[in-house]
Amino acid sequence: MSYLAIDIGTGTQDVLIYKEGELLENSPKLIYPAPTKLFSENIKNFERDIFISGVVMGGGPITKALRNHIDKGYNVFISKDAAKTIKDDLEKVESWGFNIVEAVENPHLELSDIDFELFEILQEKALYGKFNKILVAVQDHGYIKGQSDRITRIDFLKEFLDGDLSKAYFNKNTSIPQNFSRFRSIRETITNHYKNTDFAITDTGIAAALGALYKNETRPAVTIDAGNGHTFAALIHEEYKISSFFEHHTGMLDKKKIRYLVNKMLRGELTNEEIFNDGGHGAHRFSGKSFPEDVPLIITGPNRHRFFDEKDDVTFASPAGDTMITGSVGLLMQQNVL
Repeated sequence: MSYLAIDIGTGTQDVLIYKEGELLENSPKLIYPAPTKLFSENIKNFERDIFISGVVMGGGPITKALRNHIDKGYNVFISKDAAKTIKDDLEKVESWGFNIVEAVENPHLELSDIDFELFEILQEKALYGKFNKILVAVQDHGYIKGQSDRITRIDFLKEFLDGDLSKAYFNKNTSIPQNFSRFRSIRETITNHYKNTDFAITDTGIAAALGALYKNETRPAVTIDAGNGHTFAALIHEEYKISSFFEHHTGMLDKKKIRYLVNKMLRGELTNEEIFNDGGHGAHRFSGKSFPEDVPLIITGPNRHRFFDEKDDVTFASPAGDTMITGSVGLLMQQNVL
């Protein structure tokens, strides 16, 4: 079987094509600008009204670019489905000056997290056959009207993880909550393009934590994914069982604070309220057990050197020699092919 594994972040999308039985090191891979980054750069080049269709995808830079476009005096016409990329609360989106319509004909841009044309070029150039399974990791905050999306996200992660990294994913046989529109959009995009192809969808933090553990059997261990937008830390107590985790905004952390938070998590003292009140997403403990502060730290993510360097007693995860495919490797690990 062959797999297309795509880990989509804020700065990059990290792609790995893997065929069972082959060396991971020999597999085609691509580190490419994230879709939201590509679309936002495209928007910056427009000097006229802009018409947008498509589906829900990662917002961030797109939202900023479009709001700047409106501030310049231009109109933005966007389909209802695509408008949830800006914010799930469409009344709020309209209050920012967006023109939300049912559909857009002949759009300038068609939003989507997945560029199948790009991946099929890779597939053809690498002389690979049909993808048997599509694996995707994205971050979805979720939406409940009147509730902070940080609360919604942590509540989701608690239930989704249920104490085990390896089993936290959606497939054809599992339903996706209505209020997680980005996950649902990924499923719709895959099924529309490859009607009979199997798939699995998970969260970027979960995929990175798993990939960081590739060929590392030391337990307990703490994995830290220092991403471009968010940092996800997980305490793994056996196999892929997770004892506790926290998620914060990378830009709000430094070397001292990350160590402080990790040590509190190890002692079993870190609370959801502490992270949330500090501006982060939150934290959760599946187990009340405490661990010593000398538990091995396994670090990954593009901002890993913001918090750690070679002088620190840590391990930098680099499956198949490349830290940037950690999430893609985690996607494959969930399917028990690595």
